[in-house]
Amino acid sequence: MENENSNFEFLTREAAAKYFAETDFTLKQGRHIQQYGADSKLFDYLYDNYEDVAKYYEQLFGVYLRKESNDRDEYFYLDFPEDGHGRFVKDRYKELDPRHVIFGILLLNVYKERMFEKKEMKWENLEQLFDESESRELWQKLLYGEVKRNYTPHEKEEVKRRAEHTLNLFDKLGWIQWIDPTNIHFEIMPSIERIGKLYANEIANVELMSEYIHEQVL
Repeated sequence: MENENSNFEFLTREAAAKYFAETDFTLKQGRHIQQYGADSKLFDYLYDNYEDVAKYYEQLFGVYLRKESNDRDEYFYLDFPEDGHGRFVKDRYKELDPRHVIFGILLLNVYKERMFEKKEMKWENLEQLFDESESRELWQKLLYGEVKRNYTPHEKEEVKRRAEHTLNLFDKLGWIQWIDPTNIHFEIMPSIERIGKLYANEIANVELMSEYIHEQVL
């Protein structure tokens, strides 16, 4: 027992008393922790204690603390073994609904297209994507269930509700950060790139994605 405790000496440090419990809860909720907003202090804690915390999760829970980065930013998240959920209770691990995956893939494309621009989006920006972007048919099939020239006010309001529900989920995962949820104003976060790694096959096969969307509505 003494040997086991010595492996996790970092838990006795002052920083752990301040930040570990919140960090642990946040990671187990499936959130991607980045150096933004309220998550900044948790990011700094993980950055300073990465090896110790990673060992803690692998030895006690059979899961992996990952540190990923793109050209500008880093983020942390818990990854599960390919064949299971580690030793977490199953209801803490929830695979994304395929319709949410497609929404995320389309949002990832927006993030990449805005490489040197702000990643902020407002509802009117999303509406423009639905109506005018190169991916508009994919958006419309996903959100409306069909492609047509005009949609009724009721259809548009229902799509807005569904999109907001999906964005709330992405906020919990750390893939977006709300700026003003009341007006659907948000920033796409660097960790949205993880969806590209998780679903590389789907992204590579646009035709299959289009066929699938034909049968799906958010």
